[in-house]
Amino acid sequence: MWLGAGILPGLLVGTLAAYLQRQDLDASLLRRYLQSSDSDRHITREAVQHLDGLTGAVPEEAAEPVWTAVGRRIARDGG
Repeated sequence: MWLGAGILPGLLVGTLAAYLQRQDLDASLLRRYLQSSDSDRHITREAVQHLDGLTGAVPEEAAEPVWTAVGRRIARDGG
């Protein structure tokens, strides 16, 4: 099952972590909230792309990544 593989929960945690990191949250607080000694392991390329879509940021790549498009659709449709 797709959700059982941890893809969606990992994407959610990574997207939230990337957002908090962009808001200049202190690194020690972010690690504490994530209950992880390495917060960067949660912030994957896909999570950053998803956050870009949710926030309307322009992706660095020429072609819009899949997770950016998914984030844009969620932001546009309200969930």
